[in-house]
Amino acid sequence: MTKPRTSPNRELYGIIGHVPDASKILKEWNAHFREQEMDASMDVYPTTENNLPERLSEMFHFDRRGYIVGKDLQKKIIPLLDHVEPEARRRGVTFVVNKGGVLFGM
Repeated sequence: MTKPRTSPNRELYGIIGHVPDASKILKEWNAHFREQEMDASMDVYPTTENNLPERLSEMFHFDRRGYIVGKDLQKKIIPLLDHVEPEARRRGVTFVVNKGGVLFGM
C-alpha cells in the first residue's frame, strides 16, 4: 500500500529496493526537509523486481520526485527508464528523478 500525499504541494521522495541503514537515511532526509522548511518527505516503498514497474508508474500517479535505488535494483531498473547517464548505465542507477514526466537514472 502506498501513502498518498496529504497536501497537493508536498514533494514526495522514496527509497526502493534494499538500502542499508534506510531508517538513518530517512531520518537525515526528513530532518533536512524540515530545516529547509520544505513541504517534502522521504519514505520507504517496499520494492522487488516484480513490482518495480508499478513503483515507477507511481512517480507519475502520486507525483513522486525521486527515488534512491537499492543495490538489488540498480541494474534491473535501467531498461524501464527514459534516460540513463552513461556512468549509471555502467555501474547501476542509484537515483531516479521524474523531470516533467521523463524518468532519469543517475
